[in-house]
This record gives sequence, C-alpha cells and structure tokens, in this order.
Amino acid sequence: MKKILFLSISLTALFSNFAEAQINAQQTVNDIVTNERRFADKNAADKTAGSKYFNESFLPAKIAGSNEIILVRHNAYTDDMEVSINNEVKIVPSELNMTINMTNSTTSYEYVEYTNEKGEKKQGYLKLISNNPKVKIYKSEVVYLKPEVHPASGYDTYQPATYKKAKDEYFFKLGDSEIKTLPLKKKAIVSIVPEKEKEIASFIKENKISFSEDADLNQLGKFINSLM
Repeated sequence: MKKILFLSISLTALFSNFAEAQINAQQTVNDIVTNERRFADKNAADKTAGSKYFNESFLPAKIAGSNEIILVRHNAYTDDMEVSINNEVKIVPSELNMTINMTNSTTSYEYVEYTNEKGEKKQGYLKLISNNPKVKIYKSEVVYLKPEVHPASGYDTYQPATYKKAKDEYFFKLGDSEIKTLPLKKKAIVSIVPEKEKEIASFIKENKISFSEDADLNQLGKFINSLM
C-alpha cells in the first residue's frame, strides 16, 4: 500500500512539474522573469568550432497570441528557441502549433509536426517561407556536429569538431492536411494541386521562379493559394 501511495505521489508531482513547464501565450515578460523555472538555463560556454545558429543575434519577437516583445533566436543544432532574459539565455518550452513572429521582419517559426523526406514523423521548428490561408511552405534550419578527426599518420592534420549547416529541406501544407516534404523539382511542385498543374507550370515559366530562392517560393505559394 505504501509503495502504491508513493508511486501515486511521484506521478502527481511529475505531471505537475510538466504542466508548470508550459508557457502560456498571454504570459508577460515580467511573469517569465519571476518564474524562471519555466525555462531551462542555456549559459554554458561551447568552444566547438562553427556555430549552432543561422543567426546568432537575439531578435525582437512575439509569441502568437501575446503582445509582449521578447528577444529570441533559433538554436538550429538543438532545435530550441532561446530567449534572452536579463543577459541570461533560457529555452522556451516548445508547444505544438506555437508560432513565434519576429517583429522587425516577416520571419516566423512554427513548432509543428511534419513528415521528412525519409518518411519519419517529427516535431520541431520550421521557418515559414510562404504563409497563406490555404497553402504554407516551410524550410528547416538544421545544424549538425561534424566529429573531430585525429591524424592517422604524420602527413595528416587534426581537425576539431565543427558545427556545420545541413542542406535545406522544404515542406508544404495544404489546408488542414499534414505537413509533407517538398522536393524542389518542377514535376513535384506542379503536382501539389493536380487539377491545376498547367496553371502552376505556366506561372513558374512566366515568372522565372527559382526554387533556390525563398522569395520566389513565397511568390509561388501565394499563387497556388489563389488557385484554391
């Protein structure tokens, strides 16, 4: 009986702590400062070569549903959204479908569930490239760690562990459907809306859409949205 009671108390405490870790979009910056247990500390020095970030600067942003401005940056290695509070770095607890909008640009990140090119279900932050009511195009920003290399002979040189940017991967979402990988090939893109393949193909040709340019993909996403 004592064991069952202890287990019940432990589980209650575990779920209570988990609930406390969730951030409410209406929470103010003052609430964040006075409730730092809602964030994990992220201040340990990292001497590894390269960078975990596509942009190391903290930028002003708002969590969708809140008017408070916070300073954030995306850690592309751990896939965390970091926030600067009183010159300390904390991690914003992720929450499915949470959107973080940069206030000095049109850049937005969404924490979503998606299927990658290997067919694996994942959850993480994706950068919005084209945000429309019926069509969304996303891009992943990923950094991986290239392990250190020790010389095998006197002719080789030591190479330290280094953070490297992974190849961009793109995704799309139609209406309320799941988020799927988007191969950057004309055949794959025009077939997003099968009954509108000719119109999409003509738009790509007439506007000289480059699949390697985010601005062009944004333009393409807006056009496909207009067809639906």
